[in-house]
Amino acid sequence: MTAAYAVKDLKLRVEKIEDVLAAVAAGDKDVRVNSETEDDFSGVEFAIDLLIDDLMDELDQKEKTQKEMEKKLATIQQQQQTIRQQQDDLLELSSPVTKVWDNILILPVIGTLDSRRAQIMMENLLDKIVQTGCTYAILDITGVPTIDTQVANHLLKTVTAARLLGGECIISGISPAIAQTIVHLGIDLSSINTKATMQEAMKTAFLSNNHKSSELNHDEEESPREMK
Repeated sequence: MTAAYAVKDLKLRVEKIEDVLAAVAAGDKDVRVNSETEDDFSGVEFAIDLLIDDLMDELDQKEKTQKEMEKKLATIQQQQQTIRQQQDDLLELSSPVTKVWDNILILPVIGTLDSRRAQIMMENLLDKIVQTGCTYAILDITGVPTIDTQVANHLLKTVTAARLLGGECIISGISPAIAQTIVHLGIDLSSINTKATMQEAMKTAFLSNNHKSSELNHDEEESPREMK
């Protein structure tokens, strides 16, 4: 082999190495130098192939790890979605609205009342008012440990929304401690009918409901007379 031929062959082999490395950089995992010549330079070509093999193995491992992480992340997200759904279901159950008498609903509130739960509580009450046509609702907060400005605002919003649908709310379970807190915070509940106990609220609702029913019956009796 002449020197000129050897130089030309070496140049071609170097260009092939450059092409292989460019292909690897472009994402081709299968390309290799695969030298068929055994000489001093073939050791370099073999070393480059080994380097590419190691690189591909590391890349495959990273891709495998990434896929496993993505799978675990998807599982965690699904679990979080399930937990959120269970929390929503529990919130629904923790804000039950029950029809206890003709035209009277009761909503016992137990535990801490945050914004999310207050929203669900309001939606449940309004839906029940529409479904049953009841015009009286008792919100019993005997089970609420503390009351602050945020809780009071939630209650006010619920009462206001109920009034827009023709419902009248009575808040019961106002303990002496909560009454003092309301006064201390300067919260104005004067526009809301409040009672110390659920029994008092029920009595008020019964009397108001009976009075309203009597007025309606009286109006119905007067109408035929006027027509005559």
